[in-house]
Order: sequence, then C-alpha cells, then structure tokens
Amino acid sequence: MAANLADQLKDVKLKKIKEPTCDFSGLKTSGYLTEDEIKDYDDNVLAANTEHWIHILQDVTFPTVTTPFHLEDAQLFIDVYTRLYENKDSSQSIDLDWETHLKDEEKRHVNTISERLEKAMSIYTIKGYAFVKLSSRSAKDAPLIQKRFKSLYESRLSDFGESEKGNENVKITCLLQAGFDALRVKRSFDVIDMFIRSERIFQDLLLAVKHKDKFNENFIIREFVDIDVDMEFRGFVFNGELNALSQYNYLLFSKRLNDKKEEIACKIREFFNSVVKPRLKAGEYFLQKFVIDFAVTSSGKKGSLDKLWVIEINPFLNTTDGALFSWEKERDILEGKQGFHVRIVQQAKPGSLTMMPQSIRELLNRRHQCDVTADSVKGNIDTELLTQNV
Repeated sequence: MAANLADQLKDVKLKKIKEPTCDFSGLKTSGYLTEDEIKDYDDNVLAANTEHWIHILQDVTFPTVTTPFHLEDAQLFIDVYTRLYENKDSSQSIDLDWETHLKDEEKRHVNTISERLEKAMSIYTIKGYAFVKLSSRSAKDAPLIQKRFKSLYESRLSDFGESEKGNENVKITCLLQAGFDALRVKRSFDVIDMFIRSERIFQDLLLAVKHKDKFNENFIIREFVDIDVDMEFRGFVFNGELNALSQYNYLLFSKRLNDKKEEIACKIREFFNSVVKPRLKAGEYFLQKFVIDFAVTSSGKKGSLDKLWVIEINPFLNTTDGALFSWEKERDILEGKQGFHVRIVQQAKPGSLTMMPQSIRELLNRRHQCDVTADSVKGNIDTELLTQNV
C-alpha cells in the first residue's frame, strides 16, 4: 500500500527556489518602501478591509461577526513566527510544534486569544463550521504545512477512480478543494495554529504594526459555506464599473464552467449592477476602484447555480493577483477602456502543476514514487506466489 500523504510530506526535502508560484492570494503586501507606495497602501489596502464594507453588503455576503485582534496579539504572532518558522521550508515546518516552544507568558497570551475567539466563533460552530480570517487576508497558505492537509487531499482524491487519479487536472482540483476544506474550522485552536504558521498573515501583520496609529485589525468570523473550486470568480472594478471577470482558480479546467460561461458571467454582472453597486453607493463606500471576489452556489435545487455571493473586496493594486488578466499588459481592460471581458480556462493545460507551490510539486512527486514502489513490491509478491503455486 502506498504511504499516506503525511509520511510523504515528512520525507520531502525542499530546495530554496526563486521561481514565482501561484498562491491564489488576494493581497501580496511585502515591499512597500517609498512614501507613494505607503500612501497607496493606506488609501487602498486598509480601505478594502472587511470592516469598511461588511455592514453594507451583509445580506449578499456570508453571515459574519467580528472580535478584536489587538496590537499585542499581532506582535505575539509576529514574534512566534519569526522565531520558529521564518526562512524554514515546508518539510521543516510541518513537524515543528509551536505550542511546545512557547514561553510561559506567550502560553497565557495564546489562551486568552483562544478563549476570546472561541466565544465569538460559537455562533456558527454550535451547529456547523466557521471560516476565520483577519481584516485583510486569510491564512490559506497554512494548510500546506499542516499535517491534516494530507488526509483532506487523499479524501478528495478517493472520490475519483484509479484511472483518473493520475490526471493532472484531477490532482489540481483535489489540491484546491483540500486547501479550501482545511479552512473549515470548529475550534479556535485550529485558527490560531493556521495563523501562527501562515507567512501571509505574518507579512500582513508586519505592515499593520508599522502603522500603529491606524492599527484596526479584527478576527473576521464567517459562517462556512461550501463553494466548488470552479465557482469562484475575481472581478475588477474601476470608476465604479465591473470591467473584467476571471475564473479565480485559474490553474483548473472545468467543463461545467465552460458550458455555463456566458450564463454565469451574465448573472454575476447583473448581480453587481443591480444589487452590489447600489448598496455600495447608498452606503457611501468610498472606494471607486477595487477587486471583488464572487461565489456562485446552489440555493438547494439539484444542479442549480442560482445563489450569488460577494466573498470579499481587495485593493485595486498590481499586488493583488490579476488571475487571468495582466496588470502590466492589460491595464486598459481592467480600467474599462475596452469593454467588458470574461476569461476562464478553456482547456486543461499540461504542466499546470508546475505553477503550484514547490512544496506541492515535491509532495506529488514523492507520492508518485511511493505508488511506483508499492506497485513494484506488489508485483514481486504476486510473482513469488505464482512461483510457489506452480
């Protein structure tokens, strides 16, 4: 039997690389050095934080509550990450238990945060699950260095037949869905574990604590809603108009999405123009340019895709992932100078896994090697049994 994903991940020795990888992130917040860049951060990044729009769009986004995340909480997470996880690769981080490395004062502080968060989460976790992020971003990179990711991926992969498991597009689908599943939580400890391990959270907090006079972070606690990984979309708004729409998980090919491309695009555009835009205007939301993420789900009727959600608002900056659009080469499209554009992945592209994080590529290579070894061992055993029977 092939080794499970956790065992494979333990043995993976990752190399430091400089190549870009796709992390499907919202905001990439490192490198604001000049006064103009810092002003851009102040005017756009902070303005896109959940607190500024959640009350305006509360009936068209996921049920949400907040609880404070204090400056001293941020400093704690920064200190622990710096001491334990900074500059370490996934193979080192996955087995590193931060709990056992906390100082006594840090343990007490973590317990205080956990109790505060647990109480706030209970509104959703009593009967279901929660999704928790900070005001700007989630810790969606953390599952890759959590041991539980292994079983989530294998569980998703088990839904496919043996002949399909080697398909690259199937692997990408399962990896994306496992990453999404990993963000579904019941306990505050799981949230803290993700946040402390997350480089995304670490980067955001480094910037946030530099602006102490403007520090206004919260735990954003949302009812967890299942979303298929091919039904998330990224929209680009400039001068208040939705000018471009892209498939969010753009390494994935979806036949369903291709079949329903025009229908879904029309629904999202109508949803923005008739529901979202008027609410933002009435609520005096002050950003006229932003990146907005949508989800399409079923309201209950089998096979229907008739429920639309706003997931979040991101800053209109080239540090926000452009999905299938290029900030550098297609600015005119994003600013509405060439009409409305929709883009999706039209066919499975061989080699898409090379755009996944290095840790994932190594993990899959290791899994393939284990499967080959297991098949070889099984073949030897079958040969020996056949010889004995003869």
